[in-house]
Amino acid sequence: MNIVTTRFGTIRVAESELIRLIEGPIGFRSQTLFVLMPDPETPGLKWLQSATMPELAFGLVSPAVAVPDYRVELRPADLAALELDDERDAQVYLILNRAEPGGLTVNLQGPLVVNPVRRLARQMVMTSSRYAIRYPLVGTLPGPAYATSSMLRVSA
Repeated sequence: MNIVTTRFGTIRVAESELIRLIEGPIGFRSQTLFVLMPDPETPGLKWLQSATMPELAFGLVSPAVAVPDYRVELRPADLAALELDDERDAQVYLILNRAEPGGLTVNLQGPLVVNPVRRLARQMVMTSSRYAIRYPLVGTLPGPAYATSSMLRVSA
């Protein structure tokens, strides 16, 4: 299928490559069909591009880029919704935001958790006040763009 984008032009994607968000991202709840793709120029940066809204794309990076000891707590209901048998199979990304003047921040309270096998994702809403919504991102973007399973913890 062809996906028209304002950032990348028209991209060709197999339907099996699409990712369905259980709920669309915060502020875009009706948008649930996306493609996850690497940035063509910046290693460590990925894009979550809407399959139906050409202008909607979110920059994503690994939490390790911002906070080495970052942890996402998944409830058993989160695992079930994402159809994850084991949290170690998940990939975790942080959504980039533009900061004034000209910098970047990441949203530590709203990580994106992806089940790459089932092609399901959810933007989590963490209630811990220890993480900022706009945490300054400093430096370059190393690969890989997703977090390791050590950044996930299942809570009761």
